[in-house]
Amino acid sequence: MVNMVKSTRIVCDAKCILNFDGFDSHGVIENISLSGALIKLDHKNQNRVLHPGDRCDMMLCNNPDLYPVKYTCKVTRVESEIIGIQFLELNIM
Repeated sequence: MVNMVKSTRIVCDAKCILNFDGFDSHGVIENISLSGALIKLDHKNQNRVLHPGDRCDMMLCNNPDLYPVKYTCKVTRVESEIIGIQFLELNIM
């Protein structure tokens, strides 16, 4: 298997929210880099199934009122409860 990661990943344990199709899924960032992140989703809160190529938004905390920044992302990997995303754009709300 070829490793497609282009930037250094930093191990992380930060809460996040992934928004897809108007629904929020809470998760924990396993690792993060300048180009993307690997997120472990809490399936109790997951309302929609994501597929590689889907676009979604990610907030780097579990309360959008405290951190009004979201990243527009593309899903690059889906394995059970692990989602890989690529950052496309930073948006300040």
